[in-house]
Amino acid sequence: MIQKILVAVDGSDNNKIAVEMAIEAAKKYGAALTAITVFDSSRNEGMNYQKEFVQETNDKCLEFVQIRAREEGCALSTLETFGNPANCILEAAKDFDLVVCGTLGRTGMKRLLMGSVSEKLCRFSPCPVMVARDKN
Repeated sequence: MIQKILVAVDGSDNNKIAVEMAIEAAKKYGAALTAITVFDSSRNEGMNYQKEFVQETNDKCLEFVQIRAREEGCALSTLETFGNPANCILEAAKDFDLVVCGTLGRTGMKRLLMGSVSEKLCRFSPCPVMVARDKN
């Protein structure tokens, strides 16, 4: 039974599909929906982290899901973290029945060099993972 859904939110256009799928699933199952955003410290090395900057970044990432959840009448809670996205999402997933995430669909060398959060989630998540991908 799916009672708690976690949707990974990064603020990208590709991620909007995952948000829509998560909201649809939450409505279908009557599940609680939580959006997680991770301020990726590895992509922002050398920056002087200020609480206001991190909060602003997380707020921008969460804005779309908050608007869409409100429009669809779906209750939403949020979880904001700081660190490696895959690791933070995997840690949070321990408390959920389903994780929904997006993918950029990278292949070959780009995938090898950059890694794939969605791939790591699929491999190591303690619960099922739904990966949303743009059809184009």
